[in-house]
Amino acid sequence: MGKRPEIGAYAEEVEDFHADPDDLEIFDPNLVLGYFQRLELILEKCPVNIYAASSLKHPWPYRLQKAGECAPASFWRSQHRILDSNITDPRVTNEDILEEAIQKDATAVVAKDYLPFHLYDRKFDLEELTGATSHREATTQSIQEFIDLHDPDRHPPAYIPLQPPYVDHIQDIREIVVDSHLEEKYMLGGLKNANPKRRISEAQALRDEIGSDPDLHGLGWGLSDALVESLRHNPDLIESVDNSGPSQAILNGGLLDKHWQKQPFGLVEGQMRNSVAGAFEFGILLQATHRLTKYNTEFTTNQKSISDYQ
Repeated sequence: MGKRPEIGAYAEEVEDFHADPDDLEIFDPNLVLGYFQRLELILEKCPVNIYAASSLKHPWPYRLQKAGECAPASFWRSQHRILDSNITDPRVTNEDILEEAIQKDATAVVAKDYLPFHLYDRKFDLEELTGATSHREATTQSIQEFIDLHDPDRHPPAYIPLQPPYVDHIQDIREIVVDSHLEEKYMLGGLKNANPKRRISEAQALRDEIGSDPDLHGLGWGLSDALVESLRHNPDLIESVDNSGPSQAILNGGLLDKHWQKQPFGLVEGQMRNSVAGAFEFGILLQATHRLTKYNTEFTTNQKSISDYQ
């Protein structure tokens, strides 16, 4: 289906990551596919798609990377690929994001959004850079610009970023989105360091406001016991989450256990280390997926209602 690059070669096209059965020698394709069929059973029963926000090399089907920092060698190994807006760099524009989405063959793209201005390096004049007086105003203006620039014939489906409190922000921008050619798909930002109770209550308030049809994605959400238990009880709250916790833990001498707590671990050193690390991230993501399915028995008793987290 595509040429198989040599070990360590830099792939230039997404097709470089496809291999025919004849390309496989050590890993018998029938045995490998049989194993992955079992993994797909777990994925199919998970109500939430868990995206790896990392550049580690492995074939997890869901991947999110930032515009300007997207690494094709890992991005293209995933079937579902979100190109995020890179909120930490205010110099990245909607034009940059949409152009890179085409170049990197992203399957979804996020409109440019902004952090509260005081969180950026003082070298940036945010008011001059954005033409706005606050991050909320700058993000709202950016969403309108993004919609004007987005061409459904050229660009992948889009997510519209929201900052908390989400109910307030959605009132600023929902009419713009509904009147556009875009589907209602919202990226819930600003809660990367929030506790599960805050994440759940903010998402539930937004869901109550906009109904069940729009897609919601939790940006940078970890999967602690409290959040997993809540999503098991209320699987329609959000459609997907992403997190960089597994890769960060692995590259810093640890692994995340099933409770999403870091435990000491020593990773190998030297060439191909990224691929070894990727296998561990794959396992952590699979374990998190399993915890949200019917196959997991940890949460079969003492289920709590969504109100217990609000």
